[in-house]
Amino acid sequence: MFLKKKDTEDIFCIAVFPEKELTFEELDEYSDRFEEAGNIEVVSEVNLSERNIEILSKRFPEAEISSPSFAVLKLDRDRIKEETKKMERKFKWKKLFNSIPHEEYLIVETKTMFDFRYALLYTRDVEKVVTFLEKQN
Repeated sequence: MFLKKKDTEDIFCIAVFPEKELTFEELDEYSDRFEEAGNIEVVSEVNLSERNIEILSKRFPEAEISSPSFAVLKLDRDRIKEETKKMERKFKWKKLFNSIPHEEYLIVETKTMFDFRYALLYTRDVEKVVTFLEKQN
């Protein structure tokens, strides 16, 4: 697993919902800006699918969900461990022989990190993300 920070810190993930696909440089600019403001583990470009719009609309009924925008989520290690154990039970024979592909672990981690039912903030304003992260420190 790629989680390296102390268990006692609040660590956040940022979903970036762009209008168009971001370049690596643009994503790095967001990452650098957010990392200066708080404890960030992952900044990732995420598709604003119909399912994601539906979930975010329920979570933030006052917000107009559209691109470009951002969602902030707290990285929940316990939920990731729980979902990983579920996946390992599903592949119990592969687990027994230590042959579950690394990609399966990454899929579980990503799905759990970016479960928008647990989003703490949704905004179209990058400065609101920075302010939110600064207040969490």
